[in-house]
Amino acid sequence: MKSYRMLFGFAALLLIVSLACGGSGEPTPYPTIPPAPTNPPVQQEQQQPQDTGNQEQTTTDDALVTFVDENNLAAFDLPGDWFYEHSTGENYYVDRFTSPDEVSGFIENIVYNDGTPFVKSQKGKFALDLINTFYSATGQVGDIRITSDQIQSDGSERLEWVSKSGGYSGVSFLETRGDDNATFMLFTAWWLDTADQETLDIINNAISSYYIP
Repeated sequence: MKSYRMLFGFAALLLIVSLACGGSGEPTPYPTIPPAPTNPPVQQEQQQPQDTGNQEQTTTDDALVTFVDENNLAAFDLPGDWFYEHSTGENYYVDRFTSPDEVSGFIENIVYNDGTPFVKSQKGKFALDLINTFYSATGQVGDIRITSDQIQSDGSERLEWVSKSGGYSGVSFLETRGDDNATFMLFTAWWLDTADQETLDIINNAISSYYIP
């Protein structure tokens, strides 16, 4: 699997990221994936991680299953044969689903909470720092270009982006949860520009089926 993982250096980034105001520049239309629905789909089957640290899981069944976050923060549908990893660290955990070929695409949900509430400007800056550091081909600011920045009806923010040198694209949804706005979530779909239509359809479906349990 290519080294686009969030985990290496994630804890170090959380220590050095300055939660200051930030922006992504003027957005341009780039419709690639439909927005999340307002009504949740019928839940067919649940696939939940155990809270025991790093885990990996694969199946040979490509039937759709419903993943439910361990804290009931998010749920979405995807095939059971996508490679699954659950990893934890201080104040955060990550759920990642990778395509069976391990290169065409992945879906990743990051949950972070250190007990400190986020204000509106802080969560956008924090999300951009994560995207630029871990989803860029270079690991630095400049490779990722934000093509669209939209506030969704549920209050989350949708960032569509492309890698200038990596040959891939993505869409990230960021939001905070809880009465104190201390739980930060970044839900990202990533795909190669050469990914086949089946992979893109799976990613589309995962995003369109996303709901809060």
